[in-house]
Amino acid sequence: MSSLKPVKRENLSVKVYKQIREALINGQYEPGERLVIGELAREMGVSITPVREAIFRLISEQGLEMQAATAVYVPFVNSARLAEIQQIRFHLEGMGAAEAARQISTKELDDLTALQAEFISLTSTNPGRASYLNRKFHFAILEASRMPTLISTVETFWVITGPILKIFHVKTSGLDYSDRQHRHEAVLDALKARDPEAATRAIQADMTWGGKIMVDWLAEREAEQALANDEANSHNPCTPRASCKR
Repeated sequence: MSSLKPVKRENLSVKVYKQIREALINGQYEPGERLVIGELAREMGVSITPVREAIFRLISEQGLEMQAATAVYVPFVNSARLAEIQQIRFHLEGMGAAEAARQISTKELDDLTALQAEFISLTSTNPGRASYLNRKFHFAILEASRMPTLISTVETFWVITGPILKIFHVKTSGLDYSDRQHRHEAVLDALKARDPEAATRAIQADMTWGGKIMVDWLAEREAEQALANDEANSHNPCTPRASCKR
């Protein structure tokens, strides 16, 4: 269940949109989960209209999908689409890191360092929180770039992939993150040195490392599911390829 809060004051559809969008980014909903507009409205303390407007906006951004007239679901992201998104993020976040190296303040650097320390301390004990902190680390770098259009574009990809990435971090909580620690430290070192080229290389190295693991993990899950489906069909004479006569 999500942790949405009651919404007050003006611009309800915008506020509702931002809350549901943030919940998707943080993986509060799982792929395939159905969102019921009436239930969301009650949870957030608003009428159905702003929730419906927010839902349709998220559908247009591919963060949600409608499978029937009133059935709204969190979409499944397959390995091919995740790989495509990772490739686009690779270039955009590399650009953001370069500009962040030029713009970042001392306080922002201190906050990033603290985020990294907490991230490492929780990778094995609280993978859900670690997933959130990893996302926050990347977003903090983007915020430091002072490039709002780039930030908005990258956030849209996180809306689409947030649900599956949360599952990835939980399911792979035993993964050795020592290499990830080194890559984040390289990003911090480049930012502290105000070196745009090094910052780009470091964030892209981190994304290449993590992205390959996530895409490979998802592809393996898809292969296992396809095999399970084939085995189930082989034991069922009534398959799409073989009709049952009665």
